[in-house]
Amino acid sequence: MGYMFQAGDIALVLLLGIGGLVALVYIVERARTAAFAKSGNRMNTQRGLILDRNLEKRKGERLTAGQRQLLTGTIGLYNWVPKELHPPWEERILTFIDSFIFSSMDGRPATEEMKLLVAAEACLLIIKRPMSDYRHLRRIQLWENEIEGAEHARGTATIDEVNFSWKHLMQTIADARDGHNLVLHEFAHVIDFADDGIAQSIPVSPHAPNYEEWKRTVDDEHQRLMSVYESGKNYAIRAYGGYESVQGDKPEIFSCATSAFFERGSRLRRESPQIYSMLKRFYGMDPAIWRKRTD
Repeated sequence: MGYMFQAGDIALVLLLGIGGLVALVYIVERARTAAFAKSGNRMNTQRGLILDRNLEKRKGERLTAGQRQLLTGTIGLYNWVPKELHPPWEERILTFIDSFIFSSMDGRPATEEMKLLVAAEACLLIIKRPMSDYRHLRRIQLWENEIEGAEHARGTATIDEVNFSWKHLMQTIADARDGHNLVLHEFAHVIDFADDGIAQSIPVSPHAPNYEEWKRTVDDEHQRLMSVYESGKNYAIRAYGGYESVQGDKPEIFSCATSAFFERGSRLRRESPQIYSMLKRFYGMDPAIWRKRTD
């Protein structure tokens, strides 16, 4: 006599099928990531070399007095960045403006002032790092208010494109101490994507010697964030950095911690010395000791 399927058997088969599909999607995604790590970076090596060569050609070039005046009056962090870091910062700003496509998505061209402000903030992250950190980046799209297709977001980033709500961008870059810098946040995502195609808050290759250290640090910081905010306490890093996670990855830890690193450095160092130390080594800077200039 043949076996007759019961309702429970059918449910089990369906459950196993769904589980198998999820596992297959996971395997395919990881295979794609591995392929990116092996070949994607190679495809963009030439782009990275070009960016670094373009930066070298800018050696010794500086912003105009008018450009500096705009940055001084608009970017809250500008007068916190030590003077000795301004020459490499300005060389990167000039290279950035010439290297990437800026588009205004509201029917008006992106102005030179818009380009300068975005470039200055993006290049703050790489003052001590190469331009090739942005080797996958292609364009920056600026929206007056809402980002089409992501109306809930103030900014979005993929491996090759960044979108900003200009209204919110201007609000967040003005305050140097709130830890909510929109441009630093989104460009930290671009850097996070660059090594393996995933924004999982580990901004180094899986083959890097400090990869496991980064992974442990991110996992520890995630637990700390959850614990702090569930207890109702305040913290240097935004709660958003801990609550947003995708399939076990923690895409917002690095970007939110980056904003806190530059805007709340001394507090982050005090509250989470582990992640502060990792970011200090990664970015090659120590914002906890920066003091605002009055000149």
